[in-house]
Formats: sequence, structure tokens, C-alpha cells
Amino acid sequence: MNTALEEQIEAFIWDDKYNTGLDVVDEQHRKLVAIINRLGAISAHLGSTDVLGELLAELKDYTVYHFDTEEELMRQYEVDAGHQEHHIRAHQHFTAQVTVAAKILLNSADVTGQLVAPLLKYLTNWLVQHILGLDKRMGQEILALQAGDSHPAAILKANAFMSQSANVLMDALNEMYGKLGDKTLEVVQRNQELRAEREALRVLNEHLEQRVKQRTAAVEQANLQLRANNAELKQLNEKLELAYTQLLQSEKMAAIGQLAAGVAHEINNPVGFVNSNLGTLQKYISGLFGVIAAYEAAEAKADAGTCSEVIQLKKAVDLDFLKEDIPSLLQESREGLARVAHIVHDLRDFSRVDEPGWQYANLEQGMDSTLNIVANEIKYKAEVVRQYAGLPAVECMPSQINQVFMNLLINAAQAIDKKGTITIRTGSSGDEVWVEVEDTGAGIAPENMSRVFDPFFTTKPIGKGTGLGLSLSYGIVQKHHGRIEVKSELGKGTTFRVSLPVRQH
Repeated sequence: MNTALEEQIEAFIWDDKYNTGLDVVDEQHRKLVAIINRLGAISAHLGSTDVLGELLAELKDYTVYHFDTEEELMRQYEVDAGHQEHHIRAHQHFTAQVTVAAKILLNSADVTGQLVAPLLKYLTNWLVQHILGLDKRMGQEILALQAGDSHPAAILKANAFMSQSANVLMDALNEMYGKLGDKTLEVVQRNQELRAEREALRVLNEHLEQRVKQRTAAVEQANLQLRANNAELKQLNEKLELAYTQLLQSEKMAAIGQLAAGVAHEINNPVGFVNSNLGTLQKYISGLFGVIAAYEAAEAKADAGTCSEVIQLKKAVDLDFLKEDIPSLLQESREGLARVAHIVHDLRDFSRVDEPGWQYANLEQGMDSTLNIVANEIKYKAEVVRQYAGLPAVECMPSQINQVFMNLLINAAQAIDKKGTITIRTGSSGDEVWVEVEDTGAGIAPENMSRVFDPFFTTKPIGKGTGLGLSLSYGIVQKHHGRIEVKSELGKGTTFRVSLPVRQH
């Protein structure tokens, strides 16, 4: 193959985000990418069956060699057993897919982009999610062990690297890629079968018209099935792209949570000692005012000539005003520090990065914390009215529910043009609780109501919204076995209601 041509056709563009930190693994990943890109060259500029066979054999051999390297590394560093088992199963499934695909393609009479392209897309997508998921997690644990961490500490770091929501999405991606690979091979194999059937039909057409009609009917049925298979394959690809986008969004939210917790921790220390110093200063000033009062008592008994300089100094500094204003300034400073401490508490409550996944939480407290986090987004647009009913503790993933609240509150603020009202209501019914966010904004057009939860759908101007907020919120509520509903009227406003079970079953 022409080297310049291969460089122009890249099915997989390498980026530093794919680095695991393990040099031998990253070097082998780049070699796999180079092989896949050569396959892309064959897909775009038809190559011979011999060239394809050599390339597929090289890909299979190098894949096995690479997988052996990773598995030996995991055994050498005694990586978490559960991760090893999951990782090895993924390797075995991928190797089996490549083996079957090679047999199907090499048994074909010709090598075309139509046959190679599905395999190319599967290889590229599988390698992306495998590196970003299992390989990156493995790398985090091994790097921690190399740095001297204990095995339990290294496992905790590796698990913390991948947020819980990201792990759930990654599991879904692994399952989806398995199905996608199986379906890709099924479609490729069926395409070859159809070619054989069409050739048989051409031969039969020379001998018997009735036979032609029968076979034509069979081919039409096969074509219908093929279109159905292709539609299913397209749907799987769309779900895959959405899941990948959700994964990136979840990682971003996890990073925000980590940052919020870190900022909260760093602010707490200076706030604590400044508050303590203000308390001590208040005591000192009270003592000084006591001394000044004693001097004033002595001044009243002395003659005016003796205290003339003191009297002038008191007038110059306006002592009476200072005695009134200093306590007020100290009180305002302590109130300001209390406000900072409250914001820090809300940051930690919103992120909850150090807490386990499923736990019982107060949703009204979570809403209050979220309101403080997005206060700057809301305060110039709307007055917030709370109508809380007092909810029981709910079994949930608090940080994810706070994400839902944040999306609804920001959407409500952005829906209001100048000045309006955002009303938050809560209530319960039986084994279920609900939280409503109502705004007095522009409302949603009736023709858009059925699409508000669709991924990437947005009515906001370009650059103002991704169309993922409500879609991700819908997915989080579904994972909690709840419902999210919307009512809206143009020109009057919109109400979103989130309903959740008190306990997960």
C-alpha cells in the first residue's frame, strides 16, 4: 500500500486523551490504530483479497499479542480481580469477532468498501470505548501501585477515576458494542448470502420463468429483512453515539463535583481561622472599650485643662461614632463569613463526591443547595418561591438528582425574558414523592412538546444549549424508576414534575 495514501485516510485519529499512562500499553494502542487506518485505506481504495487477508491476519496476531501484554500486566500487579475478569472477557469477545469477520470477508468473491466499512467502524468504536473505559481504569490502578499505594488504595483511586454514572454508561457501551458487532457480522454475512441468491436467480432465469418469480419473491423478502437489519444497525449506532456523548457529559459533571469538593475543602480552613480571629478581636475591642469608658469616667473628674488634648483627639477620631460602628462592622464581617461557610456547605452537599451511590437523602435540602449553586444564574431573572410540603428521606443517588434539579432550574431561568417567578413545590402520595419547578417564561410550542426529552433537541440559539440537559435528566430519573413530566402554555410558562419512589425495589 502507498504510505502517503494511508496517511490521508485515517479511520481513527489518535489523541492524547487515549493515553493510559502505561508506556507499553499506549505504544501498542498506537500500533493497533495504525493497522486499523490501513484497513481504512482498503475500504476507501479497493484492495485485493490477498492484501486484506494479510492485514486481517496481522490485526488478529497483534491484537492477541497486545491483549496478552495487558493481561500479564494485570496479573503482575495483581489488579482488582473483578476488573481483570471483566477486562479479559472483553478481550475474548473482541478476538472472536475479528476471527469470524476475517472468515466472512475472505470467503467473499470480491473486497469492497461495503464489506470492509462495517468491520472498520466496529473496530474503531470498540477500541475507543475500550481504551477510555477498561484500559484507563486499569492504568489508574497500576500507576497508583507503581507510586507505592496499597492494593485497596489503588483500587479506590481507580474506581474514583471513573464516576459511578460513567461506570453504568460504560457497562451499557460494552453490552451495546457486543450487540453492534454481532449485528454487523450478521448484516455482512447476509449481504454475501443475498449476492449468492441473486446469482442463483440469474441462472434459474434462463430455464424457468415460474422459478424466477418464486426466487424473486424470496429475494424481495430477504431485501425487506435486510432493510430491517440495516435500520436496526443504524439505530444501534445512534444509541452508541448518544451513550458516548452521555459518558463525556457524566465525566464532566463528575469533574465539576470533584472540583466543588476540593474548593469547599480549601475554603473551610481560612474561613475557620478568620472567624476565630474575629471572635477574639471582638473580645479585645470590648476590653478596649471598657478601658476607654474608665478613662472617660476619670476625665469627668479631672479639670478641662488637663484633658484638653484627649478631648481634641476624641473629636478628631469621632470616638462616639467608632463605638457604634466597630461592633456593627464586626457583626457584618461574621455574617459574611457565615454566608461563605454556607456556600461551602452547599458545594459539598451538591457534589457529594465522597458519599456512596445509593443512599437516603432529603430532596428539599438538595434543592436548596442546588439553588445556592445556581443563584447567580437566577437572581437577575426571577424571584424564587418555595412551597415545600416536607418530604420523607428518599433512596436515590443525591448528586445525580441534584444534577436534574440544576438542569430544570437553569432552563426555567433561561426561559424567562426579563423578570419572572420560579416556583418550587414538593409533595408526596403513598410510596412516591414529587418535586415541581414552574416558571413564568415563554413556554414551549405544542409541536415541540413531544421532543423536549430527545437528545440534542433544543430551541435555544447556537452556543446557548447542547440539547442534552433534559435528555440526561430523563435518563437519571428513569434509572431511579421514576417519571419526569412537563406541562406548558405559550406565553404563560412551563412546569416540570419529577416523581420518584421513596424506596428502590
